[in-house]
Amino acid sequence: MNTTPENILYANEAYSLSSLRLEQPGLVAELVGPGHSTLRITRNGEVRELQIPAVPREKTGYRGSIPVLNAMYALAAHEMQQNISPDGLLLAGASWHTAWTRDTAYAVTLGAAYLEPEACRRSLESRVKDGIIMQDTGTGGGWPVSTDRVSWVLAAWTYYLASGDREWLEYSVQVAMNTMAQDDAVLSCHGHLRPGETSFIDWREQSYPAWMNAAEIGASYAFGTNVLHYVSRRIVARMLAELGRSKEAAPWAAEAAAIAADVQEHFWSRATQSYGMMRTEHCLEERVDALATALSVITGLATGNQAHQAMNSIPRTPWGTPVFAPFKEEERMAYHNRSIWPFVEAYVLLAHAELQDTRGAAQSMASLLRAAMAFGTNKENFEAVSGEAGGTIQNSDRQLWSVAGMLGMYYFGLFGMQYEGDNLVFAPCVPKSFGGSHWLTSLRVRDMVLDVHINGYGTDICSARINGKAASPIIPLDTKGRLQIELELMPSEDEQETHPAYPAAVEDLPTPQWVECGPALLSWKPVPGATSYCVYANGTAISTTGNPLYAPTPGLAYYTEYRVQATSTTNASALSRPWEYCRPGARHLLAPTLIGEQPEYKVEHGRAWLDTRPCTAHLDYEPITLAAGTYRIRFCYVNATASRRDGDTCALRQLFINGAPGALVPFPHNTEQGNWDHYDYTAGLQLELPAGVHIFSLRYTSLCANAAGHTNQCMVSHLEITRLA
Repeated sequence: MNTTPENILYANEAYSLSSLRLEQPGLVAELVGPGHSTLRITRNGEVRELQIPAVPREKTGYRGSIPVLNAMYALAAHEMQQNISPDGLLLAGASWHTAWTRDTAYAVTLGAAYLEPEACRRSLESRVKDGIIMQDTGTGGGWPVSTDRVSWVLAAWTYYLASGDREWLEYSVQVAMNTMAQDDAVLSCHGHLRPGETSFIDWREQSYPAWMNAAEIGASYAFGTNVLHYVSRRIVARMLAELGRSKEAAPWAAEAAAIAADVQEHFWSRATQSYGMMRTEHCLEERVDALATALSVITGLATGNQAHQAMNSIPRTPWGTPVFAPFKEEERMAYHNRSIWPFVEAYVLLAHAELQDTRGAAQSMASLLRAAMAFGTNKENFEAVSGEAGGTIQNSDRQLWSVAGMLGMYYFGLFGMQYEGDNLVFAPCVPKSFGGSHWLTSLRVRDMVLDVHINGYGTDICSARINGKAASPIIPLDTKGRLQIELELMPSEDEQETHPAYPAAVEDLPTPQWVECGPALLSWKPVPGATSYCVYANGTAISTTGNPLYAPTPGLAYYTEYRVQATSTTNASALSRPWEYCRPGARHLLAPTLIGEQPEYKVEHGRAWLDTRPCTAHLDYEPITLAAGTYRIRFCYVNATASRRDGDTCALRQLFINGAPGALVPFPHNTEQGNWDHYDYTAGLQLELPAGVHIFSLRYTSLCANAAGHTNQCMVSHLEITRLA
């Protein structure tokens, strides 16, 4: 018989969570048995029971006055242990039998470093090849379409803070600098922003407009990925300073600040008081990316009122915080779209804790606990609308970063563990309903073993004791031995009653589809639910109309890019596919003329085969005479070495103009494997060219090594050159 009082921790229109029990339509999950160590789940009349093993004494543990917190910590600790492979690596989950860069990075950063430090170090080392961080597979063949591998740097720093391992610091800072040097040599940056798809949201049809191909995604700029580029460079500066290399650190700190400034300029929307998810050269996609927004707050990129505004602008559902919103109307299945990922929810929680926002923290804590209770495991994701996991495209039990997200709720949320300079600091964030007694036991940080006790609720510490003596909750990192830290919190009211509701997550309007376009008239299909349409020219709104057509004003421009967006009183669509107007004579198509030096590799039918062999490593295009001006060039090509969604064989070639080396050109997978007849265009490169005759060439150089290393090939056809100005 349970004698523990059953207090309500959180309740809304979807579910009620108490200290012992979860109730939602069709489901009850409750803790029963001695020590509340059995989770009994009754779903639509069917009952199953799960025994939750105790945390081993030598591991960091948790105990407190709220049974559900005790049980879900123990479940996460058990599942973290289950995710360690026989060779000591952190597997991505029950359904994923390998270690991946971003999964490992986010898991280590969220708290795995304090429970399984050896597995964290080995896993991070396994994601380094030839001194460079390996990019996970992704849209178009991974790097450089995906560039979020720098998330590894956050994890490397977290591991150092926890361990104090100087050899690791020397190793990891060199790996970080090598990786960023390769990025800087290959990526075509916009100011200080780095291109690349959204971090972890790497199924293009789930999040990007349907018209964007892999090359265009690789040339776009993602808010979240640029937050990672910012904080990874800031961390390199801190690593170098820690090693006494302050002169080397200064340029890295300056570059981090420059990236932060460009992020603020190009991603912050004054209209919505939030950060947009992605931008192309001209336009910002104003979906809200929850992970990116939370990271911007946690890493200090967003501060003050802007940080509060950004967090308050994240749309929610009763079940928690979706990966992004508005949802993509054209994509009905849930995976990144229309879904909640517990590890993202964990970062949202930590951002609320950073802002001492107990209301937001309570919502995120309840979402994490509800999901683990309902499923009996830390699932990869679940549907944002129904709260269920069965309807997602794919899923996994004990997903690594979901498990780590649960741990992070305790370490960095409830207990507020932080590092400030050479000190470890505790800044708890305990919502009123979660108030009580909380113990974190055998927490190992460097040469310390800590038993931390917090009592009460709120965010302000009114008294602190270390080993029985009054002290500050600030512990120097060179402290040795076992410490008992007791923190009493100053009661404070949650903001639930006074704070306005978070915006509800909804789906967007369908993206407008062009019908007929010409210099005198643009028309598109009417969009159901739209009340007006906004027409953009080169990223600037030029007209609002209630009808699905627009008559451009004749001008003298060589080139204009038109897009249209459907709007209503409550929602909007993504921007349409660009329609390009070119003044007659402003666009030219150049045919390939000569490949390599061996006759068996002649250009045939206007097509040329490129791979890494010397005989196919050089391709020239026919000469062209141009006036001085600004031009865009792009190549018609096909890369069918693997699916456009996956793989690591995005091809790379360097552009040469009149024999002089220029930018690197990515040739991502643009179709399905083996479909070598599906041609498309690379992203455009903008060039300033002098008047005269120009010969464009593609060459394989030492800079063109791709993620795979062994396969770097594509077919190319004509080169398109367009005068812009």
